[in-house]
Amino acid sequence: MENKRILIANRGEIALRIIRSAKELGLHTIAVYSDIDRESLHVKKADEAIHLGSSLPAESYRNIKRLVEASIDANAELVHPGYGFLAENADFAKAIQRKKMTWIGPSPKTIKSMGDKIESRKLVSRAGIEPIPGQLKPARSRRDAMRDAREQGFPVALKAAHGGGGKGLRIVSNPDELLEYYDVVKRESEAYFGSDEIYVEKFIKNAKHVETQILSDQHGNHIFLGERDCSTQRRNQKLIEESPAFWLSQAGRDRLEEKTIKIAKECNYMNAGTIEFLADQDENFYFLEMNTRLQVEHTVTEMRYGLDIVKEQIKVALGYSLSGKSWEPRGHSIEFRINAEDASKNFIPVPGTITEYKEPIGNDVRVDGWARAGTHISHFYDNLIAKLIVWGNDRKEAIEKGQRCLDEFIIQGVPTTINVLSEIVGSEVFKEGKVHVNYIEQNINDFLIENIIEEPDSNRKLTVVIEEGDLPSQTLPPKAPKKIGLDLSISDTSGTIVAEMQGTIVDVLTKEGKKVKKGESLFVIEAMKMENIVSSPFEGIIKELNITKGSPVSKGEVLIVIEKK
Repeated sequence: MENKRILIANRGEIALRIIRSAKELGLHTIAVYSDIDRESLHVKKADEAIHLGSSLPAESYRNIKRLVEASIDANAELVHPGYGFLAENADFAKAIQRKKMTWIGPSPKTIKSMGDKIESRKLVSRAGIEPIPGQLKPARSRRDAMRDAREQGFPVALKAAHGGGGKGLRIVSNPDELLEYYDVVKRESEAYFGSDEIYVEKFIKNAKHVETQILSDQHGNHIFLGERDCSTQRRNQKLIEESPAFWLSQAGRDRLEEKTIKIAKECNYMNAGTIEFLADQDENFYFLEMNTRLQVEHTVTEMRYGLDIVKEQIKVALGYSLSGKSWEPRGHSIEFRINAEDASKNFIPVPGTITEYKEPIGNDVRVDGWARAGTHISHFYDNLIAKLIVWGNDRKEAIEKGQRCLDEFIIQGVPTTINVLSEIVGSEVFKEGKVHVNYIEQNINDFLIENIIEEPDSNRKLTVVIEEGDLPSQTLPPKAPKKIGLDLSISDTSGTIVAEMQGTIVDVLTKEGKKVKKGESLFVIEAMKMENIVSSPFEGIIKELNITKGSPVSKGEVLIVIEKK
């Protein structure tokens, strides 16, 4: 293994994390980067780096042809895809293997079968495991989707057939929402996963999200590495993950292990993978999906089991056997995702430049990050700044350590999730395990009682107190423009809609001179891997329309002016 050359086909914190483990194994590390990432930490820490192209993901980190060329030019012997981008792309895996390089992940066949949400549902059904109730074929039209939704009963989930990570997913509560989001989900699916196939799945209310970690080799050995609770979410994406899922009975945990091993054997799995389930209050587990890659929250399993999953991935890919290996769990571990987001505005991602950055330290504290003072959080990519992971002898100790570390974590220049995470983990509902996948969004005001605004050029902190029951957007001055990401049911008086961040107009749903109703969809904007449908704050007439489909917009730019009727 010594001196073998490994290319990491990713960026940011995960690229840096893989580089560290690869170096400890004696591997020669090769980073890749786009224009905007030229000075990124993963580029500086790798032994060498190759430029891919422009900052657009399609021309850099999602460009299969360019990544294969870079791998060949670098004489890479192994390629690790990380997570996101092309990590679950069977064509990329196949292209790497075709050039006689080692792909660090499962086979292209497994990626394709388990990455396709419809096919994977069929596979686990054959193994005698119940998936979430839903269709086993794509909805090729709005009519198909409406029929399938009525058959399941609202609310339902519109999901990308090849999706994951909360992308290409919308929960719809009625026929109007289904019609509104159908094209959005298809677009996101195409943009993120290269396929616009979507399907309808039953939405389970107040569900817990629990997932299991598997490690499998080329010799048929499968090791179960426990479960993680990932129920603390917003926008169908995780905020906090922990291991173990303390609310689970031992009988439930045993059933999860049995289901996990059965699925791994059924799909001939190899390498690290995660199987996700939704659980109802009676501990009935429904298969959700399998992620055929390293998971963002693999760190909590590493902390609890005392192993390096990335190192094991590399060894397994090189043919090493897991026979005779075992890792015993100990204590409790929690991960907090530190994102550049404004929690008071529906967790809208906010690009910008970090002006001060200081990580917490201490026993059994780990930070997987990639930022520092001066780092720019770009609207081109995901807004994850760092992951804070803590370990304690029990859950209580882990929670206390997590709160202390969140209090010590300093990031200025962009809004982050640090304060809201501290409020969540310190709440009784979290401590008692009452949080389900929709709890945070349904009760967000409970965690926004006191927001701390940190000013980049000053040590002064301004405390804004929000009265119980108030919405964050109600604190805006009466004449403030309507901003993307706020609660769109709150009206303003100006009728001016401005961009709150850099982005791209994905679709325009209105025209100049048109009469619009309150709540009517006006346009769709995409920024930082998230689409927003922006609606009219009141009934009126479109007086100015300054956008077209595909046009880029800058922060503060006036997009639409509506004259109130």
